[in-house]
Parts: sequence; C-alpha cells; structure tokens
Amino acid sequence: MTSLILKTAMRLIVPLTLLFAVYMALKGHNEPGGGFIGGLIASVSIALYRMTYGAESFDKLLPIHPRILVFVGLTMAFLVAVFPLLFDRPLLTSYEQYLNLGFGQTVHFVSAAIFDIGVLLVVIGVSVGMIDRLSREVEK
Repeated sequence: MTSLILKTAMRLIVPLTLLFAVYMALKGHNEPGGGFIGGLIASVSIALYRMTYGAESFDKLLPIHPRILVFVGLTMAFLVAVFPLLFDRPLLTSYEQYLNLGFGQTVHFVSAAIFDIGVLLVVIGVSVGMIDRLSREVEK
C-alpha cells in the first residue's frame, strides 16, 4: 500500500538515480566514486521501485535474474584484470586511449571504466537479488 505521491515521484527519481549511478561508476577511475558506489546508488533506486510498485513491476523493470548481472559483472571485471597479462604487463594495468569522435572532439577512454561497470553490475545483482528474495519471503 503506497501513496500516489510516491508512485508519481518514483517515475522521476528512478531514471535520475540510475543515470547518476552510471556517472559515478564512469568517473570513479580517476576520482572518488566508482563501480561500488554507483552500484549502491542504483540498488537503492531499484529497491525503492520494488517497494513502491511490487514484485510484478519489479520483474518488468529487471527482466533478467540478478544472478546473471553478477555473472556478467564478474566476467567483465575478471577479463579486464587479466587482459594485461597477455602482454607481459602487471595484473590490473589500465589501458588508456583518446578516441576521436569526429569534429575535433575526443574522449578519454581507460579500461578501468569497464572494470568499474563490472563492479557496478555485481553490486546491483547481489543487493537487488537479496532484497527481492527477502521481500518475496515476507510477502508470502
């Protein structure tokens, strides 16, 4: 039983917090923040959505099982971590490149950003999976 105000507010809050979570994950390779903090922010947003709209709406928002998010995130982080070993570089060495976007615009790309996205997916998968599982037990 939730209020109409909360349901209406969640339509704005969820997309903004998910966008902020991705921003925190991507900026974290050079500054404070990163995949863990971004994952926590996204998890809180998704958990609030689940509490507001219920299990059926949650399953539509996140149609894949949280275990898949954990698996994909761990795989991404692992591959980025061990990839430098193929080139006789130390473990977790970050690759850095400036990518040309055209019209004189470039973007700074580092492989640590992919690692942070992997961590983000792991944190979301674990925390949202636990919250959903516990909520379903309580609702029985």
